[in-house]
Amino acid sequence: MIDKENWRLTKKYLEYRLRVNQITLGSLKKEQTHLRYVLNWAQECYFRQVMILRPTFPEYLLSERLDGEEGQLSAVYLKKKLASARYFFSWLSDNEPGFKAIKNSWIETLKLKRLSEVPKTREAVSLEEVQAIAKSPVCTISERRARAALVFLFLSGMRIGAFVSLPLKAVDLSSRKVIQYPSLGVRTKNSKYAITYLLDIPELMKVVQEWDDEIRAILPPSGYWFAPLSPETGQIDLNVVSVGEHRSTLARRSMKEFLDTVSLLYHSPHKFRHGFIQYGAANSKTVADFKAVSMNVMHASMEITDEFYSNLNDGELENRIGSLNKQGINLEDSELRLFRQFLEWKKKLGSS
Repeated sequence: MIDKENWRLTKKYLEYRLRVNQITLGSLKKEQTHLRYVLNWAQECYFRQVMILRPTFPEYLLSERLDGEEGQLSAVYLKKKLASARYFFSWLSDNEPGFKAIKNSWIETLKLKRLSEVPKTREAVSLEEVQAIAKSPVCTISERRARAALVFLFLSGMRIGAFVSLPLKAVDLSSRKVIQYPSLGVRTKNSKYAITYLLDIPELMKVVQEWDDEIRAILPPSGYWFAPLSPETGQIDLNVVSVGEHRSTLARRSMKEFLDTVSLLYHSPHKFRHGFIQYGAANSKTVADFKAVSMNVMHASMEITDEFYSNLNDGELENRIGSLNKQGINLEDSELRLFRQFLEWKKKLGSS
């Protein structure tokens, strides 16, 4: 049974994170989930005494999960839960009377030994798949919207939550510019502000432009690019002035229905974001190009883009390794220069 005082302290901490640290509601929900693991681990053991609790919290996480799924949590999720636990116990020690016994030396033990995991290739939509989507026939306004949305997601690398809340005034196709400002109502991750750009692929831009022309003839600048449709008429609903909490779910459903109709494989919206990153990384000729790709998806650093999104799939890896030295080694080759620049950048990251 979970200790009531422990539960009260986690509630107080989450309130602190929301009001003082000003984290977003989305981040708050994730931290709340992470702290459920801390509460379940401690059970009736008051937080002042958890230093002597066995198994330790890192050991507990290796065999427990609260989502009903089988198997061990991934290394990424384990690290996030441990990071939340470290932050929470640091807060207790610094802010709550009677918790000075929780020392930094113990808090620093809330980490994992290096885990051996089978390498994962992140699923990503390819350019060829998006080209097939762009060429697919459309008969209804719902299908035109879904087709344009899928192409837009690939060209922009946007997250679905930001995309479905994007007003027309934030999109300028003449310059391929997308203004992702929360002040315009765009729901970006962690309320970040950025101006991003669409890839310049003419046959894909044509599909996006056609939809843009269609909705601008109907909607005001404050209207949504992923225009809401009336469930009664199936046409654009001019009365909708805000998007609901479940707008992303509705968009996913619309996209899947369209892809099923044209007999194309469904990928979640985030796989189109992966596709943008992998396409951008594969076509980058300099580190500056790769930096632009990273900035366009609003990552805090190139390291995040490289570590989590830019892995080559098995086919690409085989082709690139197989072609090495077939033409002889050219020390001035542009890709070799890029590789050297990339290694230098990695070296600087490690020393900073």
